[in-house]
Amino acid sequence: MILICGRDLLFPGIVLDIIPYDDIYLEWTGSFIHSPPLGSEESISHSIESSFFLGDKFISQLGALYLVIGCIYKFATAYYIRMGKDMTGEMKCKIIWRVQTLGDALLLLLIRLFASAALTASFDLRWHLMCLAYEMFIMGLYSFM
Repeated sequence: MILICGRDLLFPGIVLDIIPYDDIYLEWTGSFIHSPPLGSEESISHSIESSFFLGDKFISQLGALYLVIGCIYKFATAYYIRMGKDMTGEMKCKIIWRVQTLGDALLLLLIRLFASAALTASFDLRWHLMCLAYEMFIMGLYSFM
């Protein structure tokens, strides 16, 4: 997830070969409209109008930045805050994990809403939904117990 978000943040519209079906993902999310790759079919058809979609590019990069910060924050709470100087780190982590569980639930609902539309573009969101649901379940399990 952090790899895709990092690519959307730093290199929007560039197809990475290490991500399977990355071109379908970029086409489905509309990245080729605001950042068409040079010499591609989209570059020819969207070259003039791509400058009108700079707001979409900004919003997609902002969303990617939020997801990268969220992933780094989850890593930091799991490894750095857990101990704490006065051994209250576990209590602090449980509070943070409860909020992250609710945020993951809202993100899961949002992705679930677009899953049927993604299937029409041959983009399968089942693995994304399963990973997010598993993460939400594990975080909820540790935070509410």
